[in-house]
Amino acid sequence: MMTDLPAQPRVLDLGCGPGGGSANLADLTGGHVTALDLHAPFVMQQAAAARAVGLSRRLDPVCADMRAAPFTPASFDLVWSEGALYSVGFAEGLKVCLRLATPGGYVAVSEAVWEVTHPPDEVHRWWTAQYADIASIDEKTAIVSAAGLDIVGHFTLPREAWWDHLYVPIRERLDAFRHAWAGDPIGLDVIAEFDSEIGMFERWGHTYGYEFFVARRPPR
Repeated sequence: MMTDLPAQPRVLDLGCGPGGGSANLADLTGGHVTALDLHAPFVMQQAAAARAVGLSRRLDPVCADMRAAPFTPASFDLVWSEGALYSVGFAEGLKVCLRLATPGGYVAVSEAVWEVTHPPDEVHRWWTAQYADIASIDEKTAIVSAAGLDIVGHFTLPREAWWDHLYVPIRERLDAFRHAWAGDPIGLDVIAEFDSEIGMFERWGHTYGYEFFVARRPPR
């Protein structure tokens, strides 16, 4: 969808998290990536992932709050934020993206959405407690447009993005932690929270998902 990206774009991974996503962005775009997260260990992990694949010269790790991202406005050809804008509020996060994208630059973000009109009461109550701002795809699309961005397209992430790449690895790690944390009430509470989340997805994962939006800052 981002056919007009420069050959070596300036990319901001906003709320980069602990995985290798920033290194992937550097590899896929051929550009220079700035990886920002508020949690310093996550930023360090992104830097290590870039070193491991020989991309450290094209990745700058930055530890900062995305609401006060320390960059000059209109600095990036692509502002990317995968599953992170919820932490400051989707609409507020989009304002940050708009400010940092160049005129005509791209904004690519994902956000939790309902995929059904009337979600069952159990999953609706659970999501209300976890993230009350979850809404329909149409409502989230309207928020992107209201932020001043021109929508290029959007799509729903497939179920395997949740199950194969998130919950299966988590479940495997939890099995080890159940023994290691057997006498730790706080650790057991953490395990219980994950068990609850995974169970919710097993029962009701067809009712919700992540919608990925690709948009552009207007050229003027």
